[in-house]
Amino acid sequence: MSSYLEEKNKKLTLKEFLLKLKEWVQFVLKRWIFLMILGVIGGILGFLYAGYRPILYSAKMTFILEEGKSNMSGLGSLASLAGQFGVDVGGAGGEGVLSGDNILLYFKSPSLAREILLTQFDNKAQFSLADKYIEVYKLKEKWAKNEKIGTISFKTFYAGVSYSRLQDSLLQVISNKIISDNFNVARPDKKASFIDVTVEMEDEHLAKKYCERIVQRVVERYINVKIKRQKATVDKLQARVDSIANLLQQKTYSGASLQNTSSVMDINPLYRTKTAVAVESTLRDKTLLATIFASVTQNLEIAKFTLSQETPVIQIIDEPIYPLKVDKLSKLKAAVLSSIFAIIIGLFYIFSKRFFKRIMK
Repeated sequence: MSSYLEEKNKKLTLKEFLLKLKEWVQFVLKRWIFLMILGVIGGILGFLYAGYRPILYSAKMTFILEEGKSNMSGLGSLASLAGQFGVDVGGAGGEGVLSGDNILLYFKSPSLAREILLTQFDNKAQFSLADKYIEVYKLKEKWAKNEKIGTISFKTFYAGVSYSRLQDSLLQVISNKIISDNFNVARPDKKASFIDVTVEMEDEHLAKKYCERIVQRVVERYINVKIKRQKATVDKLQARVDSIANLLQQKTYSGASLQNTSSVMDINPLYRTKTAVAVESTLRDKTLLATIFASVTQNLEIAKFTLSQETPVIQIIDEPIYPLKVDKLSKLKAAVLSSIFAIIIGLFYIFSKRFFKRIMK
């Protein structure tokens, strides 16, 4: 008996659900004019938005980063030998400033963006990328109408140039806007060494130049940071080799001169004895310098090899080429999506209104 009642209750519950669904459908159909008007308005707004939305040009560069081999076990004994002379030719220990994903964060540095903006637009133009940016985004006219700003331009950066507080403030605004709205850098695959740099701007030439220059600048600095210590070691050893080679050259000329004098002026025994001592001393110094020269030269070659192993390899895979990819919103697509969104909002409104009316009763 109880099972029969439960089955009956279930049937009643399903019936009630269907009746409620029918009631809601009828409720919506009664307001189809309202929803249709909302859909039309939303479609028109989406169509207009797509028409007024600026065209964006996308410049993309892909490069692969291969870290240098900083730890070489085969050079352990040679590095130890170099260490006896106070020279460190081993791999760079610890993590570098731009190691790992730090290079991705460096790409988004405001100071780096500012530096790129202050470069010359091209070889012929007498204005910077910052000047081109404010022209493309119509900031120059907007700032000219502002009494606190007025007409302003940005000279290209060079040693000794200084910028006003206002210029620094505006450059900061531009840099932050580019980083947040126009620039993106990421690894397509965290396990891979590929890095994608994408710049989207309203001007095709500006997007391409900004993308190329920021990658070039980061790559240069990344390599310099990675090999800075080892490069200093190579330069230090090279200076020692050149210095010892100079001394060795002087001792060679001096020894040859003394031997020539000794063979010509050998009448006075006292003079001959002094000359022989000087020749012997010169030969000893020459032998000592030659030994040191050979050892330091060996250390120099080890340091150069270590430097070549620690130098990161950066290979550009894809570069932005004209014409750039155009990001343009389809008017039809924008109209349809906006229309659907407007209808959904309308449904939410009428359902909420009816729900609150029932609660208030």
